[in-house]
Amino acid sequence: MMKNLAMAVVIRSGKVLIQQRYRSHRGMVYEFPGGSVDAGESGAEGACRELWEETGLKASQVLGTYQADNEYGGTIDYVVLNIPTEAEPVCIDPVRQQTFFWMRPEQIPLVDFYAADVAFIRGQLPHYLEAPLN
Repeated sequence: MMKNLAMAVVIRSGKVLIQQRYRSHRGMVYEFPGGSVDAGESGAEGACRELWEETGLKASQVLGTYQADNEYGGTIDYVVLNIPTEAEPVCIDPVRQQTFFWMRPEQIPLVDFYAADVAFIRGQLPHYLEAPLN
C-alpha cells in the first residue's frame, strides 16, 4: 500500500531533535518525529501536525523541504523546521516511551534509521546546520 510520509526535522543551535521511542515491531528506536501524511495535507502540514502530536512543539518557520522515495511506494518529505528557542519537547503518549535528544549529525545513531533517512542525514542535514539561523 502506497503511503506518503513526512518527517519533522527540528534544528536549533547546530543540533537536530531526535526522539528515541518504543515501536512494537522494533523495540526502542531513534527517529525523527513524523508519520503518515493525511489526505489533502502537504508534506509540510503533515510534518508540523506530527511534530505537535508527538512532542507538543509548534513549528515557527519552515526552513526547507527535501523529498525522497520511501519504502512504501510513496514519498517522504523531510521538513526542516525552526521552533521558538525556549521550547522543549514533551512525551505526549506514555505508550511511546519517548526520550528526546538534541544531536549533531555525527552523534545520530544511524543504525535505527531507514535508508532514505540516512541519505538525508548524510547529504542534506549538514547544509541546514551550517547556515546561521535568524
